[in-house]
Amino acid sequence: MKNERDIKIRKRLEALRAEILKVIGWSETASSGGGAMDEIDQANELIEKEMGYLMSSNMSNNLKEVEEALERIKNKEYGKCQHCGTEISSKRLEVLPFAKFCVTCQENLESNNH
Repeated sequence: MKNERDIKIRKRLEALRAEILKVIGWSETASSGGGAMDEIDQANELIEKEMGYLMSSNMSNNLKEVEEALERIKNKEYGKCQHCGTEISSKRLEVLPFAKFCVTCQENLESNNH
């Protein structure tokens, strides 16, 4: 059952990785229309570039999480909390297939960071 789950989640992660790579590639190749621009056009272009950078940065972080999850599957370490070692619930992994921590440890980490 667990092996079947891992195969299903690996396929989801690979599809997610492909989608992230597509978004990153799109944001990196997006360029301005060129030509003369007034101040409003320049401001809009600057905003678009910053949004593209933020999106690309966030997507790069997500890509790293996906790659790490795929590596955990490969090493047969997937689905175990990296903090306490317990099994991460299947429901959590369905929602967040690259989860590293069980709900309890994730909540503890988040409450300690605030």
